[in-house]
Amino acid sequence: MNQGSVADRDADPAMRAETSRAPASYVNYFELGQNPFEFLIDLGQYYPSGNEGVGAIAIHTRLVLTPPYAKMLSELLARSVHEHERENGPVAQIGQESCPFDIVLSSIGDFEERARALRAARTRSDAAPGDDAGRNSPSSNDR
Repeated sequence: MNQGSVADRDADPAMRAETSRAPASYVNYFELGQNPFEFLIDLGQYYPSGNEGVGAIAIHTRLVLTPPYAKMLSELLARSVHEHERENGPVAQIGQESCPFDIVLSSIGDFEERARALRAARTRSDAAPGDDAGRNSPSSNDR
């Protein structure tokens, strides 16, 4: 996964963020708000129900950023989306008539296949030549 950061990628390794234990939460719903002092971003999940247009929303995270950091995040996200589209093709637009569940399903596409390939590539690159650490690990098909 390509990651951007506020700090230069060549910065002192001691200053890099520790992400190995960072919790990951799926987000397919968000709300934005702002006042003169901060931007608020509520992140959560939309859970569709059997009834058309009816569902439940569960907010699980609120981000609070000062305006300079909100602008920095906006620029970093725009740059990341541009890079993603260059490498993977255009990202579908979400319209008013779109059903949120259909959007989620269409965004999945070949995700599992790409995730397996990425895990396999990382496993190969992590194992040094002559190192048999990767030989005893389960293959990506076993996961």
